[in-house]
Amino acid sequence: MAQARWIWYPGDFEIFHSNLVHSRREDFGIEYPPMWMLFSPYPRVDFKKYIESAEDRTIRVHSRSYGMVLLDGRRYPLNRDFHIPAGSHNLTVRLADTSGLPSIFIDDPVCATDSSWLAGNGSENFFPAGDSPAYISADDTPERFAFSYQDIFPVSTEETGGGKLYDFGRETYGPVSLSGVDPEETVFVCYGESREEATDWDRAFLRQTLRGSSEYQMVPRAFRFLFIRAGKSSYSLRARYEYLPLKDIGDFRCEDPLVKKIWDVCSYTFHLNSREFYQDGIKRDRWVWSGDSYQSFKINLYLYFDSAMIRRTILALLGKPPYEQHVNTINDYTLYLIVSIWEYYRATGDAGFVRFIQPRVKALYDFVLGRLDGDGLMIARPGDWIFIDWSPMDKDGPLCAEQILLWETAGCMAKLAELCGEPSDGYRRQAGALKAMIEARYWDGEKGAYIDSYTSGKRNVTRHANIFAILYDFASSEKKRSIMKNVLNNPSVAQITTPYFKFFELDARCKMGDLASAQRLLTSYWGGMLQDGATSVWEQYDPAAKGAEHYAMYGDAYGCSLCHAWGSGPIYLLGRYCLGVSPTDIAYRTFRVEPHAGLYRELHGSVPLPDGNVRVDYKNGSLRVLASRSGGTLVVHGREYPLESGEPFKLSCSLT
Repeated sequence: MAQARWIWYPGDFEIFHSNLVHSRREDFGIEYPPMWMLFSPYPRVDFKKYIESAEDRTIRVHSRSYGMVLLDGRRYPLNRDFHIPAGSHNLTVRLADTSGLPSIFIDDPVCATDSSWLAGNGSENFFPAGDSPAYISADDTPERFAFSYQDIFPVSTEETGGGKLYDFGRETYGPVSLSGVDPEETVFVCYGESREEATDWDRAFLRQTLRGSSEYQMVPRAFRFLFIRAGKSSYSLRARYEYLPLKDIGDFRCEDPLVKKIWDVCSYTFHLNSREFYQDGIKRDRWVWSGDSYQSFKINLYLYFDSAMIRRTILALLGKPPYEQHVNTINDYTLYLIVSIWEYYRATGDAGFVRFIQPRVKALYDFVLGRLDGDGLMIARPGDWIFIDWSPMDKDGPLCAEQILLWETAGCMAKLAELCGEPSDGYRRQAGALKAMIEARYWDGEKGAYIDSYTSGKRNVTRHANIFAILYDFASSEKKRSIMKNVLNNPSVAQITTPYFKFFELDARCKMGDLASAQRLLTSYWGGMLQDGATSVWEQYDPAAKGAEHYAMYGDAYGCSLCHAWGSGPIYLLGRYCLGVSPTDIAYRTFRVEPHAGLYRELHGSVPLPDGNVRVDYKNGSLRVLASRSGGTLVVHGREYPLESGEPFKLSCSLT
C-alpha cells in the first residue's frame, strides 16, 4: 500500500517557503524585505490520476484551498466523503488558491496521493506532483515547514545591567518563550551571537520589547546569549532548538585534535544553516544566496548527502520565468546556480529533476546572454552587482573572474542540453569564443597571471580569477603552475579574508597537489577563529582583529554573522583531498579513493555516497579502505586497486 502524502505542483512548495523565508528578516526591530524578485506558486492547479478499483470505495479529498473533485467529469466537493464505484475512472482535483499553496491529500489504498499523481497549472503540460515524506497525515499542512525541536538550557546565568544574561554555550537557533511575567511590566529581550551584542541594546540586531501579557512566545531567532530585563517579574524561560534531523555520514580526524574540533564546529555550523534551504547565516540575513548555496551543495555531499536539500534550494533560487534580474541581483550568483545544477546531476544522476527545470534554466541563461556586452563579455548593467568576493579588485569594465565563471557556465549549459536531448553546439561555440577572448585580453605573460581588468590599464592581479582558472580547468597546465608561483604562493598578492573565497583557494591548492599549504591555512585560519572564541564559523575572519573588532561588518558593530554556512568548507576539503573520495562517473557509478595524508601522520574518516559510504583509516603505514558499494577504485602512488563492496581492503604504504 502506498504511503499517502500531501501533493502540490512540483517546485511550488519550495517557492512558497522561499517567500516565507525571505520575508522574515529583521534588523534593529525593522522588517527587511529582500532586494530581489520573489516568485509565486501557481494559483490554479489541477491534479489527476487514472485509477482502477476492484470494489466500491468511499474517499475524501483533503485540501485547504478552494476547489472541486471531478470523477469522470462529475463534480464533488472537497473535504467531504464521496462514493467511487468499482471499475476504471479518471479522477481530477481542480484548485484555486491566491494566498496559500494549492495542495491535496487522499489517504486511500487505490487513490493515495503521492508523486504518481500528475499536476498541471491549467495548461496542457502535466508533471509528476511534488511531495515530501514530512507530510503524511490529513492533519499536516505543507504550508508549515516540518522542523524538529529540542529543549536547550543555558550553561550559565549572570545578573547584569538590571537583568539576566543567559549563555547557552554556543550559537543556536529557535523560539524562546517566557511565562509567569507580570503583565504590567515591560520586558526587554535582546539576542546576541556574542556577549557584547546581547548586552548592547542600542546596537543589537535582534531585540524585542514586550508588555501586556503573562506569557510570550517569540519567533525563532539565532542567539548564543540572551539578555532579559523584566522589572521585578519572576518568570520562567524556555528555549528550544529548531532543526532538521539530518544525520552525518561524513567524519574526519587525524592526530591533531584541533583539526577534529574544526571539523566538528564546521559540521555544527552547517547543520544550523541547513533549514528549509541553505541559508547564508542564521542571525542577520537568514536568506538564500546562490553563491553561498553553491558551496553548501559541495559540503552537503561530504557530510550527509541529502539530495532533497539541494533540490529545494535550487528550486527556491531558480523561481520561474520571466527573469528580469540576476539571482540575488548578483551576476556571478546566477552563474553559480546554473553550474550547480550540472554538478547536482553529476553527483546524483537525477535526470528527471534536471529535465523538469531545464526550460527555466534555459530562460535564465537567455537572460544572461541578453545582458552581455557586444563582445559577449559579462558586465554590470543597471541593477546588477558584480560581487565575486569582499575583496578589493579592479572592476573597471568586464572583470576576468566573471568571464571565467561565464565560460564554465556555457560548458555546463552544453552538458545540460545534451542530457535533455537538445542542441549543444551553440553553447560550445560561445565557450570557445569566450576562452579565446579571455586568454588574449586578460593573461599577462610578464606577471604570469590573469589580470582583473584589461580596460583600466592597471594590470592588477588578485587571486580570484586565477583561482577559478585552476578550479574550472580553464588554464593550461603550464599556466596553472605559473599561477601557483606568481599568485597563490606570492605574499605580495592580497590575501583573502573571507571563509567564502578561502574555500575556493584551498580547493585550488589541493587540486594542484599543494595539500600541505592548504592544511596549514586550514589550521591557522579556522583554528585561529576557534582560538578567538568561535563556537560556529564566522562570515569573515581577520586574524589581526582583536576582541569585539571581529564582530563588526557592513558599518555595524555586530554586522558580521558568527554562524555562516560558507565557512564550513573544511568538511569538503578534508573528505575530497585527504580521504580522497570523488566520483568518476554520474551518481558515483564509479568512484575514486586516493587518500593523501600531507602533513598529517594519520587519517580516519568517512565520506558519504548516494547510497552508502567509504571509510578510510591510515596509521603507522597501514591503510584500510571499506566501501559499502561497488564501483570504487583505490589509488595509491599511481597504482590502482579495485574495491569490493563490503570487503575491507588493506595495504601497507606511506601516504605522506
